[in-house]
Amino acid sequence: AFAPEMTGNVDTRQAEYVALSPSRLADDSQPAIVALPVPKPYGRGGFGAFRASAKAIDGSLPDAVGAYIAWLTEESGWWVSEKQADGPEIRVALQARHIAVLFRRFVSFGEDVTRPYVDALEARGVPHLLVGGKAFHGREEVETVRAALAAIEWPDDELSVFATLKGSLFAIDDEHLLEFRHRFGTFHPFRIPKELGGNSGAELALTGEPSAHLLPIADALRFLRRLHRGRNYRPVADTIGRLLTETRAHVGFILRPAGEQALANVHHVAELARQYEAMGGISFRGFIDELRTAAASEAAEAPILEEGSDGVRLMTVHKAKGLEFPVVILADLTCNMNRNDASRYLDASRGLCAMKIGGWAPHELHVHGAAEVARDQAEGVRLAYVAATRARDLLVIPALGDDAWEGGWCAPLNRARYPPVASRRAAARGPACPAFTSKDSVLQRPNDEPAGNGTVCPGLHTFDAGLGSPKPGEGGYSVVWWDPRALALGEKPTFGVRRDDLIVKDVPKHVIADGRSRYDRWRLARDDARAAGAVPSLTVTTVREWVDERAETSTRPDVRLATSDLVTIIDASMPDPDRPGGIAFGLLVHGVLAQARFDAVRSDLDDLAAIEARVLGLTDEEAGAAAAVVERLLTHDVLKRARASDARGACRRETPVTYTMPDGMLIEGVVDLAFEEAGEWTVVDYKTDRELAVSGEDRYRRQVALYASAIALATGQPAHGVLMRV
Repeated sequence: AFAPEMTGNVDTRQAEYVALSPSRLADDSQPAIVALPVPKPYGRGGFGAFRASAKAIDGSLPDAVGAYIAWLTEESGWWVSEKQADGPEIRVALQARHIAVLFRRFVSFGEDVTRPYVDALEARGVPHLLVGGKAFHGREEVETVRAALAAIEWPDDELSVFATLKGSLFAIDDEHLLEFRHRFGTFHPFRIPKELGGNSGAELALTGEPSAHLLPIADALRFLRRLHRGRNYRPVADTIGRLLTETRAHVGFILRPAGEQALANVHHVAELARQYEAMGGISFRGFIDELRTAAASEAAEAPILEEGSDGVRLMTVHKAKGLEFPVVILADLTCNMNRNDASRYLDASRGLCAMKIGGWAPHELHVHGAAEVARDQAEGVRLAYVAATRARDLLVIPALGDDAWEGGWCAPLNRARYPPVASRRAAARGPACPAFTSKDSVLQRPNDEPAGNGTVCPGLHTFDAGLGSPKPGEGGYSVVWWDPRALALGEKPTFGVRRDDLIVKDVPKHVIADGRSRYDRWRLARDDARAAGAVPSLTVTTVREWVDERAETSTRPDVRLATSDLVTIIDASMPDPDRPGGIAFGLLVHGVLAQARFDAVRSDLDDLAAIEARVLGLTDEEAGAAAAVVERLLTHDVLKRARASDARGACRRETPVTYTMPDGMLIEGVVDLAFEEAGEWTVVDYKTDRELAVSGEDRYRRQVALYASAIALATGQPAHGVLMRV
């Protein structure tokens, strides 16, 4: 099919065809290629020759695809090869999870192309996964939640309130809503009639007319009022969760046809609310505005099935690149393979992009338009090749029984599925296929016209691998043309619930009691788990935060050193009223001390100080002052001792430490300098005069004492602290 199309044309950038090499033996016990005819490809009848209609094809093909998938999964008894996690393949019974339906597009003129296919699958109860579908905000359950959120935000919007009461969340009957409106005038959460308990629910007024059947409306209005009052005091997702829990919407959605998808979409609305707040959203109304804006655009439905789960996948060819499926069905036969005119022209060497604007095209686009159309067509051929080669066991191609649909994205496959006209009326029975009783692959034509000489007969047609002419019994491959009369067409989506046996009233009391008991135990276990999860298992704080808290309260016990209760204060500063100061200068000194070698010379210190000062946004003068401070400190006896320990590998600089308090609190900090001498650790913390003046010595004594205790506990050796004034 693709050899004549993929010729290695340089101008159209088309690849050269290379035949695929077989990876396993063919299975002749069932078909490998099936042509699925469109049952009703023609519009209304008229005079003259009738022609297939794109509208009629789009209206008939989804039902045929859904019916064929249902036959494959329920009646065929066919087997496919499934790859195992450890590598080898095994033969397993064909299931819905082995099937992929591939589209060239998802949207056509603003309409969701996949919607009829999804409806056909849902009507037959076939599980499916719409990968990247574009109908999220158009789903009934999403519109229901959006109307309820509008009613919560704007209680004066009577239309939204009415839609919420009538929708699937509260599901109040039309006659009760009409009676309420006729008797009490308006649906308003803050104007509930006293005959139904008023706003508080306790203001019951006597009335001569029965009102008990209208109490659910009043309860629903009071619930909407409570949600309205608290909407801006809790997360939006919490409000949505309360709405779903109070109305028991989870059960209502899951029991409807395709309930898994409906429930996943509703939960996705809550996830959108979390994303909205995580990105800075601050109001309930803002989220509703975001939903309304998104409803005007295309959004993907929420995924309900993970990879490897039981469900038919509907996806675009682009998303299927690099994937393989046992069964692949090509859909949307009428999608064009390419545009008839070029929309843009690119010339990378000139840095040129010529595009139409307002219907007007530049000269370069006119000149190169034909070449661009040819390249677009070549890309369409490549996409068809990708789609056809995704199948491992069975490829299903849509077709017209009377003649090929030209110009569609499946057109490159026409020569491989249509036998010559002279051989179309003869066919054998396909392996593992039902016995087709008709010789017509078109279910209905205008004016009840019969099949013609060019109509392909349902059954097995054998082709020669090289010439494409049929040679029964000798061909290189075969195609089974299906009979639409063998499919259960016309299935409509069911209404109501899928498992009405779960909600019937005539159930023995002990069954109800047992179910309620299991539910209550599950509810209590969930509440206990949530309460336990709300308690932090570990409290972490920094040394600075702990010291500040310790300074404010005396309830926490002091940290005591392992071998000494004292922290030595060493004054290594030099009085200089002109020296810079402040937090930034202290950070600069700490940064240079952390990186400078103990034997560093002044030029090295100047270079380090210049880099650190630039990072902190300080001046060259401040950098020079910091280098001078560090140069002086490196000559101090404590730093000389640290240098000697460093030569032995017993020195740590800017080292993170942790300490666990008796109450379980974990305290984290970073030690400026620690070194070991004769089996004892010295912990040094640098502080400037101004830092000590602002916070006081006691605060930093506790900090160094904590560092020393942590190191003593970690090493098992005594430690003492040194607070060095720089």
